[in-house]
Amino acid sequence: MPVRSYGVLKGQPVTGELRSSGQNKPHYHIKLGVSGKTFDIAVNVQSTDGSKVLYHVEHDFHPPDPDSLIKLPDGFKLLTRRGEAHPDPLAVDFIREGLVHEGQMHLLEIGIRASQNDLENEVDDLTNRIRSNPDAKLYAFGSQFPSGIHDIHMNQGDPRGSFGDDNGIYQDGALFVNLPAQNRWLAVFIAFQTQSWHTDDRGNPISGLSDGDGRDNREVTHAPRKRPRHGHPTRHGQPRH
Repeated sequence: MPVRSYGVLKGQPVTGELRSSGQNKPHYHIKLGVSGKTFDIAVNVQSTDGSKVLYHVEHDFHPPDPDSLIKLPDGFKLLTRRGEAHPDPLAVDFIREGLVHEGQMHLLEIGIRASQNDLENEVDDLTNRIRSNPDAKLYAFGSQFPSGIHDIHMNQGDPRGSFGDDNGIYQDGALFVNLPAQNRWLAVFIAFQTQSWHTDDRGNPISGLSDGDGRDNREVTHAPRKRPRHGHPTRHGQPRH
């Protein structure tokens, strides 16, 4: 079953900070205020269960349909994934749209200190850039939950017994940033090392194909990971998103 309530949240950040709760690993939380309502964008900047984080920040990004993004009103817009009835052309797919390639991704090791977390620093820098420019906008693609949006990462290629039930195409999460004064777009792409970059038309790994690191997908094994279907998701009891 693909991720639920897939869409895009657009707005001007109010605050951005690294937070953790109890034993939870830190997530970078971006607060957006839209029409008197506050939204929380929860960006995974660490992993806790052995599936290492991969990320790429594109400083010269060219979105497939920038005009449609600019015309979107602030707030959350539900996007119908391509392949379904009445597909939305704004739905994101890393692989099929060629937005980012596995070879561009940087590995963020588990347990790295927050002060050395380049992904956190990049997201913090982008947030501050938008806040200092009243014309700039942030676009967060992912899965809506009651108070905001999460799943801000690739949502396909997970192996069975993992988050495989959430696999799908044209439902990847990402952050896009528009800086009109500079006529510039930037983007943040996040994935997990356990995910395959060779997927079928349902977003499932294609058996027998090797990923960029040379591993065969059939050889990748991990302890089962579960997440609830309501509220904030977890990864081994810790937020993945």
